[in-house]
Amino acid sequence: MKKILAVEDSKVSQAHLRDILEGAYEVRVEEDGASALSAVVEMPPDLILLDVNLPVMNGYDVCRRLKGDVRTREIPIIFLTGCDSGGEKVKGFEAGADDYIVKPFHPEELLARVSLHLASRREKQMALELERLKLLREMAVAISHEFNNPLTAILWHLRLASRDVGDEEKVRTHLSDMQLELDKIRRIVARLAEASRDAKTEYVMGEAMIDVNRI
Repeated sequence: MKKILAVEDSKVSQAHLRDILEGAYEVRVEEDGASALSAVVEMPPDLILLDVNLPVMNGYDVCRRLKGDVRTREIPIIFLTGCDSGGEKVKGFEAGADDYIVKPFHPEELLARVSLHLASRREKQMALELERLKLLREMAVAISHEFNNPLTAILWHLRLASRDVGDEEKVRTHLSDMQLELDKIRRIVARLAEASRDAKTEYVMGEAMIDVNRI
């Protein structure tokens, strides 16, 4: 079941949100911005319903903090407010909100907006998985190609060394060439070992994956 965090200081509004959402979603309620920030890190929700007028820290500041943190920036945030002015909506979107619902709202509207943003997040997650699979496939091809050339050379020199086993000079030459090819493999392994540190690319949702083009 998808988890929703509702940040709302009004007991009446809290009860109203629970009535609408519970059953379809797992609902957690926090009454102020500081508690909400802690709750998000402790148990990340799939979506946040955020009241604008909160004690101590208003909803805009909470939203900016969440959208500025790589751990939480991809969680959809829907502002809930009694103010319908264009300026307030602009402030909400500038703070990073994904949507804006004016109170009082119809339960069907809230459910539709929540469902829409959860579906959008699922699509982003699927895009990330597809990108990861594509990168893994490219990495497999690149690694296969990198290892294939020296391994082919080693097998060839082994074959020649077996053929020339009676000629000590030729055997030493083949062994020397094999050592060079083994050194190539060692360097490839060393590059792969450092790839996680030196060849990462930032992708959506705060993910970092190895970029084979930089290995």
